[in-house]
Amino acid sequence: MTSYSSHLSHKIKYFFTATVAAFLTSKCVSAHEQKLLPTYESETGLKFPESIIDLACLSNTFPSKFKQQSDTPNICTNTTLNNYTEIKQINGLIYDDSDQSFISNTYPSLGIKGFHLKVFEKKELDENKNQYVFIIVRHQEHDSMLTDEMNEMMSLFGPAATVDRQQGNKEVFGASAAASMIRFVRQQLGLDYIPQAIALFNRIQSHYKEKENIKYVFSGFSSGGLYAIVLALYFNWPAITFSATGVEDIVNIYYSDLFADKNKQLKIPPIFNFVHVLDPIPQLDCQLGTLCLYEPENLNQDQQLNKHDLELLHLSTIFGQSDPEIIQWLQQLKQWTCSTADNYNLKYGSCKRERLR
Repeated sequence: MTSYSSHLSHKIKYFFTATVAAFLTSKCVSAHEQKLLPTYESETGLKFPESIIDLACLSNTFPSKFKQQSDTPNICTNTTLNNYTEIKQINGLIYDDSDQSFISNTYPSLGIKGFHLKVFEKKELDENKNQYVFIIVRHQEHDSMLTDEMNEMMSLFGPAATVDRQQGNKEVFGASAAASMIRFVRQQLGLDYIPQAIALFNRIQSHYKEKENIKYVFSGFSSGGLYAIVLALYFNWPAITFSATGVEDIVNIYYSDLFADKNKQLKIPPIFNFVHVLDPIPQLDCQLGTLCLYEPENLNQDQQLNKHDLELLHLSTIFGQSDPEIIQWLQQLKQWTCSTADNYNLKYGSCKRERLR
């Protein structure tokens, strides 16, 4: 068990402004942007690419050991965050000042805070008088084997994180059994995050029940994106995520009871996951919805990045030098390719059906 845990820990460890402003206000729309615009804007009701940049900035607002200190002016602080109001008081929810987010507070006496999320309101209504409320789920902040977050990840990604592609996509022996055991214990103790996430969002919906024209959007980075997608599937609202892991096994196998309702199975909300092509984290499980891949110009896809480089690449999506790196990536729209998740899964997916293919 120790060697398995160590191996798994390594595999799933989580972890300018003038140019950007000109880009956002430019009236020139490239052919590549035209390909992305109709689907994204019609399905989400949000502006492209401004809303993606906004959500990346909102994901960056969690206190984090991954944040880099920089004196460089940044668009998130100077521009984007001024357009949003963070909601810190909701009846029945606990807002943790140190983590600056709502928490499920599973076992406070043991210091287990559980699931974390933030709630933001867009200050201005859209042209249809809709009030957008953004639910931002925290990424995996802690990676020690003794932390609640790492055990949650191990329970979900045991098999997917230990796939050996050199040996025919086969998982490491015993990975499924170990992950299932951890998941069973967490479920018995009420520790697993998905029921906690559903309960928190039900409280949020109650908070807004008297208001009209409320539109919810879920978002998050990495494992935060995972839960954003699951919540989107459960409540049928859009999810816009960054380097999120896949969710297919999680939904169809691990939590099939939550999605037994045929309406939930048939309704797939808009899901857009924005990812660097070399980032390995989205390869955990299988993706749903639309995957948008950024491939830098002159990239050598055969280059071998070490584990540290891959981790930095993944983290830089949201925790760059001053701003999320994805803001710079979105200035290069011709380097983006969006397609159905199945195309990505065929090459990279590590859910059960792909491992057995």
